[in-house]
Amino acid sequence: MIVRTWGGRVPLEHEAGFHQHLLATGVADCRRRSGCLEVQVWRRRDEDGWVRFLLISWWQDRGVVRQYAGGDAETAVLYPGDERFGLVPDTTVTHYELVSEQAGSLTPPSRAAAP
Repeated sequence: MIVRTWGGRVPLEHEAGFHQHLLATGVADCRRRSGCLEVQVWRRRDEDGWVRFLLISWWQDRGVVRQYAGGDAETAVLYPGDERFGLVPDTTVTHYELVSEQAGSLTPPSRAAAP
């Protein structure tokens, strides 16, 4: 299993609009992929007037990540319209590979628990 993380920040006044945009673009795109197990959106409001979004997705393996992201799986996938929200995106993503499970209890989060 591979976990892929991406982040970006928007001005506080664009928080709600960007959140809806992210659900309609990045989250929806991931969920359409057969190898994507789950997607979650996290946010943090900073004291400097910015909101940081973190998109975390769980994938079956690196092969399906490459199918989603293209040849350079380390480059962030950005969408038309991102710029309308003043997005300052991370241009790269981070991948983590599952190397062990504690007592076999790890299961991907349920889609019902997603935002």
